[in-house]
Amino acid sequence: MTINDAKRMTTNDTKHMATKLTTSTELQQRLMQVLDTVEREFRPLTAEQLRTKPVNGGWSIVECLQHLNLAERFYIRQLQHKIDKLGLVQHSPDDQVIESGWVGRLLIRIVDPKSKTKFPAPGMIRPRPATELDPADVMAQFVELQTLLLSLLDKAVYLDWNRDTTSTLFGSWLKIRVGDMVIMLVAHTERHMAQAMRVKAGMTPALHN
Repeated sequence: MTINDAKRMTTNDTKHMATKLTTSTELQQRLMQVLDTVEREFRPLTAEQLRTKPVNGGWSIVECLQHLNLAERFYIRQLQHKIDKLGLVQHSPDDQVIESGWVGRLLIRIVDPKSKTKFPAPGMIRPRPATELDPADVMAQFVELQTLLLSLLDKAVYLDWNRDTTSTLFGSWLKIRVGDMVIMLVAHTERHMAQAMRVKAGMTPALHN
């Protein structure tokens, strides 16, 4: 796919009129649901259960979580760096209507939890086999990253979500707006959390007990 192809794919997307402050609050609520799901659904499972792959192939629960760790650490670190540069902020944040760029619209469409289209993960964010992963460590990293993002959103509202950008996994030459990036991160998390829940649902009764 060329850049022009990607731009054409997103040209007719409906422009949302969501605002920064409202969206930030909504994203934090969704992240809290993610963390609750981990504690309620995945924490009680054994290492064997977390490593169990679905019968029709695909990632195990621990591989889904590790993929999110690898992919989202890249963006969260950039967001933290931008926020750290803000220093001490002593005024209320200015609100703004979020204006998505074509890169953000495309990536948000790709990771949409409701999308049935599957895109192969780039090698750099593809998890190692489940047998090589420590489920407890992977889950701890996941909770730490999601909790950090939840906290960073408190100060991220002081950034300009339409002008401030970060690099994407595809290279520093391809930028995504901060507003699009945080929306994409939460949607990406929800997509693979749903995948992990399907893996759990497909486990045999013996593994559930």
